[in-house]
Amino acid sequence: MKLKILLSSALLIGLLAACGQDEPATSDKKESTETQTGSDVVTTASLVNEASAFVNAVSENGTWIIATLGDLTVDEEVVVAGEFRDKDKADGDIYRKIGLYTQDDDHNITASFTLTVPKLTVKSENLNIQGGTVKGDVYVEANGFKVHETATVDGNVYFANDEFKASATIDGNVTGATEVAGGTDVVTTASLVNDAAAFVNAVSENGTWIIATLGDLTIEQDVVVAGEFRNKDQADGDIYRKIGLYTQDADHNITASFTLTVPKLTVKSENLNIQGGTVKGDVYVEANGFQVHETATIDGNVYFANEEYKASAQMNGEVTGAAEVQ
Repeated sequence: MKLKILLSSALLIGLLAACGQDEPATSDKKESTETQTGSDVVTTASLVNEASAFVNAVSENGTWIIATLGDLTVDEEVVVAGEFRDKDKADGDIYRKIGLYTQDDDHNITASFTLTVPKLTVKSENLNIQGGTVKGDVYVEANGFKVHETATVDGNVYFANDEFKASATIDGNVTGATEVAGGTDVVTTASLVNDAAAFVNAVSENGTWIIATLGDLTIEQDVVVAGEFRNKDQADGDIYRKIGLYTQDADHNITASFTLTVPKLTVKSENLNIQGGTVKGDVYVEANGFQVHETATIDGNVYFANEEYKASAQMNGEVTGAAEVQ
């Protein structure tokens, strides 16, 4: 194994020599370019061949470039965080790269690797995924995300807002959806969730002002939406909270609607808006301003704690059961 790693590391020298944003323009400049960038990159890169090393390398305490030495499976959700600069130079452009390949001296890819991960959240600006495959969903919460023409995302790419999507460069292959999740008002203070525990945490008083699901979700426990939040998380914003059960395209057309199945959803947050999908279960409202958007459905009953809460509600969507004070 040690010999294999050493051989892979040697092959990576070519990769690291050209791992900045710009490839050498001509063969005449090749030698000087490789010598300069190679020394910069080797001393500031992470060459990883195990899950824990990868998780550390992409963290805010990691490196500007992360190069894998083979196929890698990470069983936990991974966050790419922190601001880094090209070749780790103080005056370099903001840039980060995950290189899933090795290459020869002529910069031809000699081996491509697969990173398997349940969820990859991108919070580093200008992250470039190059030369291999990410198997899993990618959640983009930063500008300048790039899937290089040599890379594949075997899953979906979800953007937290339209700005992040517009700034992305998707030259490679994405096998699933490439879309904005939860509406145009989703920002980096949102929670994009795809499992029960994350949803429960996101709607709590310690959660976020907007919660966007990325698929159907079943929660076996009663859930409480609690805490006071403001629109777009701005201090001077109106009191507002939203559960977005959908994804949409660049023209704001809903592309997919999801179902949240829960035995009981208690609403204690003022001005909660449920939009774009279905809540399957009974909803108990204990706050003013509850809203069922015209694009949403409550497949169950809506019970208000008093007449005031009922009078302040906006029920523009469908409720299959009762909507009454109890």
